[in-house]
Amino acid sequence: MTKKQRTILLAILGVAGVFVIAVVGTGIWIVRSLVENVTMNEAAATRSFDDIRARFGNTGPVIALRGDGPVLLRRPAETQPATTVKTLHILRWNGGAERMSRIDIPFSLLRMRDSVFRLRAEPDPTGVSFSTSLRIADIEGYGPALLVDDTMPNGEHVLIWSD
Repeated sequence: MTKKQRTILLAILGVAGVFVIAVVGTGIWIVRSLVENVTMNEAAATRSFDDIRARFGNTGPVIALRGDGPVLLRRPAETQPATTVKTLHILRWNGGAERMSRIDIPFSLLRMRDSVFRLRAEPDPTGVSFSTSLRIADIEGYGPALLVDDTMPNGEHVLIWSD
């Protein structure tokens, strides 16, 4: 390998290294901008959860978290919602650390990878239970909705909604 070829190779590797560092740095910045952690007491956390539940009235959550996996509690309406959802919000309360974590994920990011969520459904009035899967597009079919309002096995409370 000549000196000129070696110089060109090192320049290419240097540019590639800078590019990788820029991509990783941008990814870290994006993830950190989506997450907000706040220290608060239990009463303030309960008020935060209640304020969000009030937006959805008497409509219960779409999905329940159970010991043997998530359960679909209701299907989306037959007609498409009038508004499109823009953001998926996750609110998590850790009582032991007295920390509220909020994550706001734009649906445009979620649409890039329309992964499948495997769910089982509660038995219908005839006693029939079934397994199903949801995609991000299916979640959009609910429109702005309270998706999950449940307590995790470790005692943390989780509220997930779309708007």
